[in-house]
Amino acid sequence: MAKALGNSVIVENPKIESKGTQFTIGIRKRIPSKTIASAIPKFLKQTEKYLSMKGIQSSGSPFFRFHSINMGVEYDLEVGFLCQSAIEAEGEFVANTFPEGNYATLKYAGKNRGYQGNKALIEWARSNQHEMDRWDTELGDTFACRYEVYLTDITAEPDHTKWVKEVAIKLK
Repeated sequence: MAKALGNSVIVENPKIESKGTQFTIGIRKRIPSKTIASAIPKFLKQTEKYLSMKGIQSSGSPFFRFHSINMGVEYDLEVGFLCQSAIEAEGEFVANTFPEGNYATLKYAGKNRGYQGNKALIEWARSNQHEMDRWDTELGDTFACRYEVYLTDITAEPDHTKWVKEVAIKLK
């Protein structure tokens, strides 16, 4: 049963998952936090065009990853697609990985753009003494790996309130 979460619903309660290495391709930039709503679709379109031009097939699942968060100021953000294997990147594109390890995860759907899902996952991890792999830097909260991946095919479902997303934060 779905649990209310502000303007969203939790579709799968928080839990710990062991994940293998996941290859990615995308764009990584430091952006003003107020521009995130426009940066994500822009970077996804640019990455999609790059992959098409190179004849590369992604797994189809778009993601965004926060390397660092300085709330209200700036994000060190990576946006792109999951890949089946390592891909060589050129220019502004970066080939990267989500590292193997244990992650706190939560799946949600709704219209709040992730804030409530992230907040619920962080509160759950803290209340259950799960230590996130994060540290403070001059850029703000910096993470070994913190991401959201779209589990719904967003090209087939136009209603963004129905998109199911997984929030994941690597644990120590």
